[in-house]
Amino acid sequence: MNFLTKRTISFFCSLTILLSLAPFHPQVVQAETTESVSDRIYGNTLYDTAVEISKTGWDYAPVAVLATGGNFPDALTGTVLAHKVNGPLLLTESDHLDPAVSAELKRLGTQEVYLLGGEVALNGAVEQALKSQGILAKRLAGWDQYGTAAAIASAATPSSPQAFLVNGDHFADALSISSYAAAQGIPVLLTRADSLPPDTATALAQLGVQQVTLIGGKAVIKDTIEEQLSKLPQPIKVTARYAGYDQYETNTTVLNQLPFETEKVYIATGENFPDALAGAALAAKDNAPILLLPSKQLGTSTTAYLNQKRTSGSDFTIFGGWGVINYKIESIVRTGVLQPRISLQYTQGGLSGTKGMLSQVESIPSPATDYADIIAPSWYYLDDTASGAVTGGWDASSGDYTQFTTAVHDRNLKVLPVIQSTWSTPKTVDTVLASETARAKLESQIIQRIQTTNADGIVIDFELMSNATGPNLTQFMKELYAQLHPLNKLVIESVMARTGSESWLAEFNYHDLSQYVDYLHVMTYDYSHSTPGPIAPLDWSSKVLQYARGQGVDMHKVLLGLPYYGVDWWTADTGANPTYSRRAGGMTELLALAKGPVQRDSSQIPYFNYSDASGSHTVYFEDVQSWNAKMGLLNQYGLGGVGAWSLSWTINPTTSTSTSAFYPLLKQYLR
Repeated sequence: MNFLTKRTISFFCSLTILLSLAPFHPQVVQAETTESVSDRIYGNTLYDTAVEISKTGWDYAPVAVLATGGNFPDALTGTVLAHKVNGPLLLTESDHLDPAVSAELKRLGTQEVYLLGGEVALNGAVEQALKSQGILAKRLAGWDQYGTAAAIASAATPSSPQAFLVNGDHFADALSISSYAAAQGIPVLLTRADSLPPDTATALAQLGVQQVTLIGGKAVIKDTIEEQLSKLPQPIKVTARYAGYDQYETNTTVLNQLPFETEKVYIATGENFPDALAGAALAAKDNAPILLLPSKQLGTSTTAYLNQKRTSGSDFTIFGGWGVINYKIESIVRTGVLQPRISLQYTQGGLSGTKGMLSQVESIPSPATDYADIIAPSWYYLDDTASGAVTGGWDASSGDYTQFTTAVHDRNLKVLPVIQSTWSTPKTVDTVLASETARAKLESQIIQRIQTTNADGIVIDFELMSNATGPNLTQFMKELYAQLHPLNKLVIESVMARTGSESWLAEFNYHDLSQYVDYLHVMTYDYSHSTPGPIAPLDWSSKVLQYARGQGVDMHKVLLGLPYYGVDWWTADTGANPTYSRRAGGMTELLALAKGPVQRDSSQIPYFNYSDASGSHTVYFEDVQSWNAKMGLLNQYGLGGVGAWSLSWTINPTTSTSTSAFYPLLKQYLR
């Protein structure tokens, strides 16, 4: 992120103006482990997400339903029961009552809890924990999931002329029908693919079921089931089958065929059951559908359903964090853009003041989401002790972190603080990443600080490394990503720009690093170092992206680096090999120095010359025309968006006004 590379370290001390670029860095305490927003309900774990769903839907619930979050069969049909008792469906581990669940039951004033499944699903310790909390525990269980589903149906709907029948070995079809079945008070029972379990047959008879609807295709419920139903002592007729070629098409078939209320559409992953299971109880309150999504490319039927509901004005609420419904899929849900691009905007400086970080965020026009998605404040850096400790510029006033995060969240933007390698002792990053113990400490402190500040993830910007550190950097990113991804936190790494010809940047293995990030921000700027020249020439930026693509990087993960700064070069030496000094500045600031015509190089980058008492100057900067030329690379290489360094350069230091010319470009290319 900073101007320095290994070639520039030798004259770093002379570049005093660059000290303003050094980031202000970390702080840690213990923050809340979960959070919910109006359009996404999630927690750091699946158990926390279920609690957040409960908080959204219920202020008081004398009766609740509790299931294991470890496996799906016993819990699949619990939504109908939860709706019957007007309580949430909560999840816990099999061997103990989750503390967050315990606290939620106290908040709800719960006096009675239905336990779904036998002691393998929820053992005696869970039941005892409820009793010690003064809560009556009622267990509904059978020998297997089929018997448990029958027991749940008997408690929820003692009699019903109709029922839904789903495969008990596949959770997705049950989740597709669960909110509708609950809202209508229709039991859901389970079957095997080719044989009707005795417990299910008994339940159908006891409930007085005369008609069933099959959910799922003939691969999951074979025709033999229909034949077996017709030969029961009290024959049952199959009136319909809702099915598609896979779980997602079956899901949309259910949603299109049944009369849901679609002012709200709830979204959940179709690759795991907990979020949709807990969320179905909330959706049932409004007879709202749950749309199941894959982790990557959406199918035709899912896309068509989203397009239809978006056009009709439906509101979408997502169950689960970015670890289950990622940032790209969310953009597709809300905008219909199949290749969404993000705008990552860096900030530097103090909290407030003319060029403070809050002022930089406030300079973004409204609505800020037209121009930005993520704000990355320069907060943290590695401590010089090389122990893996993290230091922050605002540690003495820790409230500044949360104040900033709150202000950014209020503009519907996400906060990913930046952690950088120390400038004082460049070898620190080599030492830390080489040590398993130091890496573990660093990872722990990063996670703690993210939670403390209520941030949405992290940007890793480690520079000044030796080539030998490359494998250790990759290992660190692998370890960090594995911990942050389940917490629904985004991970972005900033890497120095490579074309493959540089021998000093081998530590950045683009392909391997890209496996452990949500986005790889390639810093395509600061091209010229020791002599006057452009910051980010177009042909060089293109070569960098060609190199990344040639390394097998998923280019939808790549963010193009955009410089908001320029450089004023000067020298008093008129000899054959002059030595230049330089200082950085924003477009408005540098343009004010022009005393003659502004020219453009082959990359459309503007520059001009002038002289003063310090010597002869050459100024290269960026403007709308040069940015526009670079933005064309987004389409050319199918990039995931941009990472712009940094908003501090867009604030005119004399007038405190924003250099706003680039905002229409951001909206044009990214939205």
